[in-house]
Amino acid sequence: FGSSRSQLHLKACPFQILSMAPRTLPSSLPRAVLVASALAASAAVAAAAGKTRAELMRGVSYGPVPFKTQEGMSTLPEDDWFCDEAVPMWGRAGRADLRTIRSMGANMIRLYGNNPSNDHTNFLDEASSEGLSVAAGMSDYPYYQQVRGSCKDATNFNCFSQVKPQYEQNLRNGFLTMRNEYHPALKYMNILNEPDLKMPHTADIGGEEDTKQMARTIISAFDGMLQAEKELGVVGPLINFTATFSYAVCRNCGEFAGKPALGQIWRLHDAMHHPEEYGYTPQNNITAAYEARFVHSFNTQNPATDLQHQFLDDYSATFPSTPVYIGEYHRVPGNQTEDLDTILGLAEQNPLFLGISFFEYQVSYWKTGSEMDFGMFGLGDFVLAEMPYFSETYSIYCLAPMDSPASGMSMPDAVAKVFGGSPIDTTHLCQANPLAVPLTQEGFETVAAQKGDSQMVRFIENTIHHMGGTVSSDGLSSLATLATDYATSGSSESNGGFAQLASFLGGKPTWVSFDDKAECVANRNVGPTIIVASIGWTCSRARTFRCGDVPSYCSNNTYRIADFVFSRYYKELGASANPLTDCDFSGAAMLASSKLYDTWTGSAQCVSGGTTFTTTKRASTSTYTGSTSTVTTTTATTTTFTGSSASAVGNADIEVSTSKDFLTSSATGVGR
Repeated sequence: FGSSRSQLHLKACPFQILSMAPRTLPSSLPRAVLVASALAASAAVAAAAGKTRAELMRGVSYGPVPFKTQEGMSTLPEDDWFCDEAVPMWGRAGRADLRTIRSMGANMIRLYGNNPSNDHTNFLDEASSEGLSVAAGMSDYPYYQQVRGSCKDATNFNCFSQVKPQYEQNLRNGFLTMRNEYHPALKYMNILNEPDLKMPHTADIGGEEDTKQMARTIISAFDGMLQAEKELGVVGPLINFTATFSYAVCRNCGEFAGKPALGQIWRLHDAMHHPEEYGYTPQNNITAAYEARFVHSFNTQNPATDLQHQFLDDYSATFPSTPVYIGEYHRVPGNQTEDLDTILGLAEQNPLFLGISFFEYQVSYWKTGSEMDFGMFGLGDFVLAEMPYFSETYSIYCLAPMDSPASGMSMPDAVAKVFGGSPIDTTHLCQANPLAVPLTQEGFETVAAQKGDSQMVRFIENTIHHMGGTVSSDGLSSLATLATDYATSGSSESNGGFAQLASFLGGKPTWVSFDDKAECVANRNVGPTIIVASIGWTCSRARTFRCGDVPSYCSNNTYRIADFVFSRYYKELGASANPLTDCDFSGAAMLASSKLYDTWTGSAQCVSGGTTFTTTKRASTSTYTGSTSTVTTTTATTTTFTGSSASAVGNADIEVSTSKDFLTSSATGVGR
């Protein structure tokens, strides 16, 4: 599944978009009149909204290919970096990319590659816990990379039949919660990145028919995604859709022949309102859905000072009720603090302009040349982890901040300064992560050798989390004091090492809250291959439950299968069980407090004695309202799920397969 991003071309907080009025271009009026009236209306909206820097979209574009050269690209299995297999990069016990992005003051992460067969629940849960919203996107695969049956080659740019089943898989594999609502972290879905450079590649420079093929691609794919939502019965708050154009000038888009990106947006707007003129008959009311849920976006590396006169003035006049954001922004030669401050200042002044996603997180070594200049972080020499990634295994190198000479600081520090975050602490970037080392004497010595109080704090707190506890709000100073003692004395015999630390914590100090609802569950910080091996080991030793009884709402996710199995097995061990040894399974498990596992989608329902909940499945009540049309559809089937359904004595095999790049479970009925 190829990346949804092409080469750059002429690039110079979560929002829920409300119903929007219809938009047409009243060409009979002089454009100066339109601009003046729109800006006056925008000023009133801005004054009412009171938009501040903290409310703006401050995103980071994330496509971290783990290579320092082009070598290896030809055998890269895929480029889906928000699947479970990539947790050594973005997970907090790996390179902790999500935590780093949040520490810089970002509130959104923009993604690219997307294999819908992979599960994305773990990433979305982690993003949510870090306070990051997610802007995902379809890959290029169904559009033109699919060897047989792509919508470019097989269905004349009608992408409904290709995109609908893929988006259904996305919805099933993490985009929806167990209640059939969108995951709270997911805010935007990009139908296609830079469609004007791909569908077809001549859309900007060719004739009118080329631009109509581009528009037909987007509206048919959008229709397919709406149909997927309808058939799966999505309920609750809905996400916003976009199609991110390049900043090229479109010669024959019908309007704005001399302005970048605006012609493409106008062509799409027209197609959404008149699909029949573009050779497409939608199955859903795409006009109403467009009015209610669409957000426009484009990529550019132009200076911030260009945007108002080149784009925003005309955009506000023509599309006065549709928000817009920049999906990739980075003026490489410029002073980043000045340029980013200017661009976010424009977002504060223009009520429709939501903000930007800074391009990009990591240097794209594989692109070579000037394309390597965009990354905030290069790759160092220290290997933090080895990452099994489908058919390959890759070394995950530590991060090395790239310089921004014009800014007088590193590039990530410049971004953090404008985003309202913190400078990057480089002290421990290329040292072992305290959350990744084993909870043993060996792991303790690794962290103690780093001679850092903050590292020891993280190690001790991680140990507490694996014992079913959390540090109370008034216990942080006690934790810091304990960490300083161990960090100062190192691994000498005088402090007793890890055994003494574990014994002290086992004595339940008053500043630690231990949860009587703690459960032995899958460790979300490790990859699925480790989880799978431990599931098999545990099932072969279970006595009072059957692994074949894993409920369907748990069996479609590796980590939830493990929650079901590990929690029941640990209960079998009784009161004498030691969480640090009996709920570890080579790092695959942890005795987590309910405060922790409640943040993981479905975990509370799959653990032993899990909660019961009611959901409406394969049902939908969706109303799209515009001033010209309203459509409402409703169907419903109510199902009650109980997380403690397995009580039979005996056991059955549970088969976990990775043949489709996501993990499934089925009972064979063979007892052990």
